[in-house]
Amino acid sequence: MPEPNSVVTTKIVRDDGEVQTSATFRLGGDRGASARAVTDLLELAPTFAAEAGERVGRRSSAVRATALWSLTSPVGDEAELSDHLTWLLDRLEPKTGELWQLADRGYSADWFCAAASHAAEHAVELDRALLVRLVALPGPLLIDVAGDDPERDFSGE
Repeated sequence: MPEPNSVVTTKIVRDDGEVQTSATFRLGGDRGASARAVTDLLELAPTFAAEAGERVGRRSSAVRATALWSLTSPVGDEAELSDHLTWLLDRLEPKTGELWQLADRGYSADWFCAAASHAAEHAVELDRALLVRLVALPGPLLIDVAGDDPERDFSGE
């Protein structure tokens, strides 16, 4: 077991030497929540936004029960997960107060991340400085670890 203050890091590497990663910050809510209101408050364009009551898809008759606003890192899917999270944090940290206002209004937040590697025994590296930045903003860090299925949807939506 490592010492309490040590950093243990490993890199996910597939047999072909690649890893697929993504990270999305998501805000959702019902009872009056609005993706448009999030966009207006944060003054950030989302990667994806949907309002409660909208149809889930063109071919579906299902209707969204909640509003959803998300911002996905455009960093390439072969980058480290920390690179994706850094990109998101660089844009969201200046909006810390607004994000906590939304959380106080009942919006749920999370950091939906994915990492896929053929060699599942490897880990993702998130250093202490990055984790300190993450905990200053609302929402748990969710990491979906999977094999390297080319059909896998990493969008977080």
